[in-house]
Amino acid sequence: MTSQYPLLTISITKFNNSTNTSILRNRGRVLLLKISKISFENFRSFRNSNVNISDLNVFMGKNDQGKSSILEGLDVFFYDGKGSIKATKDDLNKDAVSEGINEFAIGVQFEEFPDPIIIDETNETSLKEEYLLNKDGKLEIWKRFKNGNLSSTQIKCYHPCNDEFLCALITKKIGELRDFIDEHGLVVSDRRKAAEMRKAIRDYFSKRDGRLIFKEVYIPIDGTDLKKVWDKLKMHMPVFNLFAVDRENLDRDSELQDPLKSRIKEIFYREDVLNRLNEVSEEIDNEIRAFAENTIEMFRLLTKNETEITPSIPSTEDLRWDCVYKNIGFNTEDDIPMNKRGSGFRRLVLLSSLIARIKEEVDNEVNVIYAIEEPESSLHPKWQKRLVKALIELAEREKYQFFLTTHSPNMMRIFEIECIKYVERDSEGSKVYDFNEDVGTKIIKTMGLLPDIGKVVVCVEGPTDKDFLLNINQNIEELKSIIDLEKEMEAGTLTIMPMNGSRLKDWIVSRVLENTNALEFHLYDSDRGSDNENQYLEAIEKVNQRGDGSYGTLTELREIENYVPKDVIEECFGIELDPSDDWGEDIPELLISKGVNMEKKAIKNKICNQCCKEIRKDHLTRMGTWNEIEGWFLKIRDMMERCRR
Repeated sequence: MTSQYPLLTISITKFNNSTNTSILRNRGRVLLLKISKISFENFRSFRNSNVNISDLNVFMGKNDQGKSSILEGLDVFFYDGKGSIKATKDDLNKDAVSEGINEFAIGVQFEEFPDPIIIDETNETSLKEEYLLNKDGKLEIWKRFKNGNLSSTQIKCYHPCNDEFLCALITKKIGELRDFIDEHGLVVSDRRKAAEMRKAIRDYFSKRDGRLIFKEVYIPIDGTDLKKVWDKLKMHMPVFNLFAVDRENLDRDSELQDPLKSRIKEIFYREDVLNRLNEVSEEIDNEIRAFAENTIEMFRLLTKNETEITPSIPSTEDLRWDCVYKNIGFNTEDDIPMNKRGSGFRRLVLLSSLIARIKEEVDNEVNVIYAIEEPESSLHPKWQKRLVKALIELAEREKYQFFLTTHSPNMMRIFEIECIKYVERDSEGSKVYDFNEDVGTKIIKTMGLLPDIGKVVVCVEGPTDKDFLLNINQNIEELKSIIDLEKEMEAGTLTIMPMNGSRLKDWIVSRVLENTNALEFHLYDSDRGSDNENQYLEAIEKVNQRGDGSYGTLTELREIENYVPKDVIEECFGIELDPSDDWGEDIPELLISKGVNMEKKAIKNKICNQCCKEIRKDHLTRMGTWNEIEGWFLKIRDMMERCRR
């Protein structure tokens, strides 16, 4: 962009189908895993692809490019191909089949993993000390499937491999470790602790060879002592929920679409619930085993030991508590199940459940992953925006991750570019690209995204400034009577654009703004009293010197947040502020110093999306800011009238 636009700137689920009380044992400190990367090998249209993951991930692209396969691949991975999406031999890539390859694999990389972790019953160690992390220091789990069945689970790690024994050290049983210790005369303080013996063995190889030699290896989990590690890690896994788009009216759709079913999974994964269930199951188990033993004893007396009987009692660890609620779900009039209702209705129920989550005062005890295919499906544009807003707000919370697919131009415009992933399929298969300049240009061309530019463009500094202007305009009648911003925007005559906005639609508009005849109203923070005071003054002066009817001004107060009265902030955040507090300073920083436990960005969002809706004219009059704010809207109205002449 030219100097006349100086502000434009643009790295789970429960893994079993059942909820299992063994999760409880030795649970200890809870630190839940989050996904940072997904990898596909020969899965459907993906040959060899890596996908970087954040808290909110929006997969865009034309139909039949592989977007849905990403979400369904996660379900296959998390539920071993036996969840809502059943793995089949047809999931193997067709080119791989022609090359004689007989398996596909899905890998998931996790961060924020528990450390330390009790790997052995007698010793606490860490994934890092056991060299079970990959080159990037992340936990990477791979699952391989043959003929639609899980064939192996592996940990991909950067592991010491001076020789074959050391390379497979973590899989060795305690007897094998003791034999090696004895054979090489190594000294270990406690031979009951496998972790200590493994450390002594690694030290031996390091001294013998002068260093440890590392290689990337896939270490099998099943059938080895590494399964103990896996069992411990599964205690920290998030809950995965898939909401797929309608393809057929199947009863299984209820598994994909009903929020109550997804919530049941979370409840049965909570530590307090599992504790109580564990107590109940052990009490029942003790009673039934005692009764079984008494029955066997009486049987022996009656038959004089001619025949033996043994009790067949499932382990408490195998109890499937969630099956008690397998028929849970929402019904409508006449007890019609939700999966028999229209897709638009089901999407509204999903939206309602997400908004209900936002209103919950207590955050989840477990991480939750939502995979939602085409969330815009059968929703009115108004509800599409509401859904996106709910998703973004939840994604900002610590324990949520979202995976969405869309090919709707309207939906694409709403999301921030940092969460956009572009999916494209060519002769070599499907690939996923993070957003950059080239990807943005490709999205515009392939998805038909044209900029929405009105006759007047209101240029503000950031997205929260736009929210502030819209909210005070709609909630202060005296301002709305001057000009109704939302009405003008719906008519396409007015555009409000954050100049450092990160949404895709802002990026698109920024590429063509200087080539239009639109009049521009620029409003930027003065940053008064900060180190950046009047940093945009020169930019404003250039706008006013153009002579094309455009106009620019700086705020008289420091930032937009300073225009929200102190008593409104107190009510909105439920805090008390001192009369002596300087209302000319950085408001989010002030609130953090007063004990508001939110990030600065979240505070700005709350002020400009929630608090400012309570502002009235008398508030601004008492603050001495009414004339200034009224002047902004009068100027915008005058520019609109000029364009209509």
